[in-house]
Amino acid sequence: MILYIFNSMYDLNNYFINKQYAKVEELGDRLADIDPLIDWEVFRPIIKSMYDNQSEKGGRPNNDEIVMLKMLVLQTSYGLSDFEAQKQANDRISFLKFLGFPDKVPDQSTIWLFREKMIENQIDDAIWEEL
Repeated sequence: MILYIFNSMYDLNNYFINKQYAKVEELGDRLADIDPLIDWEVFRPIIKSMYDNQSEKGGRPNNDEIVMLKMLVLQTSYGLSDFEAQKQANDRISFLKFLGFPDKVPDQSTIWLFREKMIENQIDDAIWEEL
């Protein structure tokens, strides 16, 4: 019975999110136009290569590589600071849709660390050239 209630709440939330997003889409969503033009999965192995916790020992799970890259795209496109990117991604339904409605939006520290790790591993130029 509890599982049924959870699924109903999930469906109810999805219904309202989709209903709200439809209003945004009617007005025009530039991010929704851009998103399907890019094969985001091409970037996953490039980004994943910069993490050293892929061994059997494991480690703390990484944030989704594509969500992190899309956060940087949002920052660059809208001229946002790390804090403002975090704030806007939590507030704007078009940003959430672009990110794929993640369970958790990366915080400002995670965004900063991701960008620094890309620079440290010298993959930042390759990523931006591919984009």
